Amino acid sequence: MNYVLYDALTTLAVPPAVAWVALRPKYRPLLSRFAPRVSGAQTSPFWVHACSVGELSVARPVIAALRTRYPDVPIVLTVSTVTAWDMASKNLPDATLTWFPVDQPNIVARFFHRLNPRALFLIETEIWPNIVREAERRNVSVMVLNARLSDKHFSRYKRHASFFRNVFARITHVAAQHQTYADRFATLGVDRNRISITGNIKFDNLNTFVEESRLAQLRDECSLKGEGPTIIFGSTRPGDEELAARCWEAWKTEFPTARLIVAPRHRERLPEALAPFKDPVALRSRIVAGEPHHDARILVIDTLGELIDFYPLSTVAIIGGSFYPGVNGHNPLEPAALGVPTVFGPYMSNFIDPAEVLVNANAAVQVEIPDALQSAVSTLLRAPARRAALSTAAREAIAANTGALARTMDLADSVLLKSARAS
Repeated sequence: MNYVLYDALTTLAVPPAVAWVALRPKYRPLLSRFAPRVSGAQTSPFWVHACSVGELSVARPVIAALRTRYPDVPIVLTVSTVTAWDMASKNLPDATLTWFPVDQPNIVARFFHRLNPRALFLIETEIWPNIVREAERRNVSVMVLNARLSDKHFSRYKRHASFFRNVFARITHVAAQHQTYADRFATLGVDRNRISITGNIKFDNLNTFVEESRLAQLRDECSLKGEGPTIIFGSTRPGDEELAARCWEAWKTEFPTARLIVAPRHRERLPEALAPFKDPVALRSRIVAGEPHHDARILVIDTLGELIDFYPLSTVAIIGGSFYPGVNGHNPLEPAALGVPTVFGPYMSNFIDPAEVLVNANAAVQVEIPDALQSAVSTLLRAPARRAALSTAAREAIAANTGALARTMDLADSVLLKSARAS
């Protein structure tokens, strides 16, 4: 494949893509990706792109650091999903929010012309050919921050290596999480002199507590005041709810006062997520609306952005998306930083560095197969000393791995200064 063919394919794909999105009300906001607009006056801003919710956890401290170091430079944040838009509009007021343009040449060129960015910061893994090519044409530095290439993304890029080598070679600098990712970017075409290992920003600026007033509110609203243990299964994906339901059949008998909280990663999966449970289930959205929930022992969080607040109310936290192939895990640092003993499955390659740090420090429990989850959690629920040791070790391990944000920002300063001199 070459750019001519790629541009032809993306151009031909636009009309059917517009029609598909327009016919689905849930995704209709994505129509703006075909002609993104920036509200308000922007003078040569920093452009930060965070594809979805996971990348927003990195974009937030990056934007705050840019705001501190460059107080006079506007910041524009782009996202690619409806869920990310909803979360960013509520939680990231320090940046002007707009949609990431579809990677069609004319759409991309118009967006660059309107925005006129002085630098583009891509969070983690968002390498789009026309975005990178247009940035080079306009002498706009492109940095990949907290850079990673999962097994899945690396394999996809390698299958079309002859095309993507030209794309990756245009990247100004890569701030990689660790050596494995650095090597993958180099393999795909980034000059090793343009790759630095800065660590994982997700170790920085983690929430280490939730306000007691907030916790009291959740306890009261959701009837979580009892003395029994609470197990939270966060960011569940397909298969996880069935696993949780099987485990619950044992837990509810072994621990008669236990509660289970399940938080599906995607709200549109709610009917599928509820289906495996035989016992009554309370929905967080209905509790917020004031409906009675009759003290059901299973609570499903179907609201946006509340999972982090529920973690401190749990005795043990389980990381969804880690027990079956395909998703490759979610962030285990969020409950661990709050002192909650954390358990996850064998598939954590999307968070391989945090997972390895926690396991190697005896600060989390990783089970090798889904069927081992029930026993692993039961063992923790019966062992308060073990839970306390996990909590302490997790906090210490996280503290020992902080500093990636500062290293990344120092690198960005250097790259931007070098680019300014070159121009």
